[in-house]
Amino acid sequence: MKTFTRARLGLSTLCLALSLALAQSPVPQPSLEALKGIDAVRAMELANAWGVAKAPVQSFVTPQAVNFEIGGRKAQVALPADRMVVAVAPYVSRTHPCKTHYMSACQGELAGTLVEVRVTQGGKEILKGTVKTLENGFLELWLPRDQTYQLTVRAKGLSATGLISTFATSDTCVTTFQLK
Repeated sequence: MKTFTRARLGLSTLCLALSLALAQSPVPQPSLEALKGIDAVRAMELANAWGVAKAPVQSFVTPQAVNFEIGGRKAQVALPADRMVVAVAPYVSRTHPCKTHYMSACQGELAGTLVEVRVTQGGKEILKGTVKTLENGFLELWLPRDQTYQLTVRAKGLSATGLISTFATSDTCVTTFQLK
């Protein structure tokens, strides 16, 4: 389930995406060849799918790229110049400290959970909707770079609010949103 709305930002609408479910296209076997010619959103989808399948792939995302190691060989798929992804794992009682999101290893507490998401900046609503966390318990927010946002997440009658950012030194893994 994925429903969300995006605030209108005039003619200079910023490119926002909320990537929270695997694409409808088939998932190829893990290989560097499968990464050729794909964009960062598709790379994240593959990394998540391969992580769920416990494939012999190490994958993680930095503010610059989605990184893979398959059979001792490494590859990167660059993130867009204008936006980056922040993976958020809301939790009730169990979390892990993290800065860099490893799609092949990070596991959040609330896998497959419906979560209301609201992103604001300076009081202006940027993104709002209800999504289902991935099998790894994370939701992925694609947001314009070089900004700080207020994120509110609600699930199971509980909520958490805090700041996330999209700078070159920002964390791509946020595991500090404890639902209370």
